[in-house]
Amino acid sequence: MKDLHQIHRDITDEVKHTIQDVRIVFPAQYGRLYTELAHQYNIELTPEELVTREMLDEKMVRHVISLYEFADQALEAMETNNMIKLQDVIEETKKLKDEIQHLQEIIYEDPLTKSYNRKWLEDTFLSGDKGSFRQNGTLVVVDLNRFKSINDTYGHVVGDKVLKHVALKLKESEGEIVRYGGDEFVILFTSSFSPKHIEEAMEKILHYFEKIAFKVEQGEFKIGFSYGMASFVSDASLESIIEKADHEMYRHKRGEKILAAL
Repeated sequence: MKDLHQIHRDITDEVKHTIQDVRIVFPAQYGRLYTELAHQYNIELTPEELVTREMLDEKMVRHVISLYEFADQALEAMETNNMIKLQDVIEETKKLKDEIQHLQEIIYEDPLTKSYNRKWLEDTFLSGDKGSFRQNGTLVVVDLNRFKSINDTYGHVVGDKVLKHVALKLKESEGEIVRYGGDEFVILFTSSFSPKHIEEAMEKILHYFEKIAFKVEQGEFKIGFSYGMASFVSDASLESIIEKADHEMYRHKRGEKILAAL
């Protein structure tokens, strides 16, 4: 059996291999990758071993300062008609824009499923500290059925593959997919999508999972999910809409249990 030191060396090598083609790697991204791999080795890292989110925030502050400085330089170049200096500022700003875009992807992306995370939902759909929606639309809550037993039976690696596949299929709904926590997803639709269209899309995905099975060395298993829908209007609180969608989802689950018992 490998000692702990060797396992950490192996994890480091795996992280380095994963990021070798990535042009820009931020501390928080490296920390997430390391934590995920450590979890697969059944290693629990202590808080002081983790890369803090403040390190990522510091990077954002530096970018804001750079943008401010570039704006000043651009104004000075235009006032003095210094086109060479202005072109230099434009080139540096383009590079910074690429970095900021990549940084935004890291901040808003769930690293496992490549769907959005809760921060994206809060920054994109909600108003400030009120936690209320900025616009009208529909929210769908999706909860995988018996996911814990799959993790317990086949392990977290298989469980992670299931989550990735589910997230990929949910994108076919045409909504914005958010991994809300664990095996729960939230899908956001703007008001341009009718409830009928959304329900048809969700039923199509549900039917897909009824037909397929995940194969593992020990055999195979099926995965299903329950979902609940709730429309929202501008200024409605996220908490109240989630509660309504959860209520509909549990009605769906109860209906499933009744049918299974018949």
